Amino acid sequence: MARPVRRLYTASWVLTMDGPALEGGAVLVEGPVIRAVGRPAEVAPLAAGAERVDLPGCTLLPPLVNAHAHLELWGLVPPAGPGGFARWVLQVVARKRSAAPGRWGPAVAEAARACAQGGQGCVADVVTRPEAATAYPEQCLRILAYPELIVASPGRVEEAWAGVERLEEGCRPHLWGVSPHSPYTVCTEGLRRALARPRLMVHVAESPDEIEFCLTGRGPIRDELYAALGIDPPPPPGRPPVEWLHAIGALRPGTTLVHAVHLGAEHVALVARAGAGVVLCPRSNRRLSGRPAPGRELLEAGVPVGLGTDSVLSSGSLDLWADAAASVEDYGWTPQEALAAATRGGARVLGLGREAGCFAPGASADILAVRAWGSDPWEATLADRRAVGMWLGGEEGSWAGSGGSFGTYGTESGGTSSPGSS
Repeated sequence: MARPVRRLYTASWVLTMDGPALEGGAVLVEGPVIRAVGRPAEVAPLAAGAERVDLPGCTLLPPLVNAHAHLELWGLVPPAGPGGFARWVLQVVARKRSAAPGRWGPAVAEAARACAQGGQGCVADVVTRPEAATAYPEQCLRILAYPELIVASPGRVEEAWAGVERLEEGCRPHLWGVSPHSPYTVCTEGLRRALARPRLMVHVAESPDEIEFCLTGRGPIRDELYAALGIDPPPPPGRPPVEWLHAIGALRPGTTLVHAVHLGAEHVALVARAGAGVVLCPRSNRRLSGRPAPGRELLEAGVPVGLGTDSVLSSGSLDLWADAAASVEDYGWTPQEALAAATRGGARVLGLGREAGCFAPGASADILAVRAWGSDPWEATLADRRAVGMWLGGEEGSWAGSGGSFGTYGTESGGTSSPGSS
């Protein structure tokens, strides 16, 4: 049996996401896993004969985790003009209905490439069409698929669930969970049906329109959205969205709340006690939610928090770096907190395992190299955002750009060459 490839990565800084930044750090990889992390002198005894990848002027960190996206909406024209949340949703529905039938697969493939080139190693994707899932790439990044459930009428739950099961089959081997869309598009009976799956992703407390509908059954969601669609909305929960999820048993470990903007202190505490996770989408929320999410309060309560881009129709792009920067501005996070949420935080929310999203011996050899110049590596990494290369599982499914050199560690014969782009 061939010996696994051994590779030593060195850079100006290493951000392990499990401690302070390492200046002049190194990561030793053996096959698909990380063998050691530390300063070169500490790692050297284990690295004899290893291929060397030197990246001066760069930071090494785990690839970004985009914990909530809608890849299939790539390329659609964003709704324009004022009108509020309900009217925005109507415009999204109209764009999806008028789109060419064959566009979904190519859109997903192009969106996935954009995510990978932006340094994302993992994307949690809400999917509504089987042909979209067939375009998921097998390399370049990992996609976790969440088929969407929308069912307003209690009498149509089984029909809608059968559609989810068809989507699940089409999403394998990327299937990860199910996404009951929201309290204003899924009836209580539909959410209870979804509890059969261990991982749920729900849009929650995104807008004032949603809160009004949940509490009273009135407002723009009923009078504009459902009136225009010509169907009845689901029976309103009669309570705030998080309390509705809790009453049904859906607020639990494995449930991911997306947006979570309009939460009171009691709701933050409830989420923390329940062990659910939260994905914040700050750029999307700037457009649609009326105020920032309680990002600082969620972190201080111990809630697992990740970041997501949402769709291009609300955020304008699939650039998770931009959302990390927005979280610093909107939540008062430090750059370190923002990068932690964009990596290890997202991995934790999605249930990827204790060692995912960080550098540690035994963790998957997933590495992102980013240009960074400055005395504070967290601030410099977030400010520059230029990905030089990404390696997943050691090498397979990776890409590398210009800016480093390859050689052999601990030998005199190994030359160097510039990594090629792909």
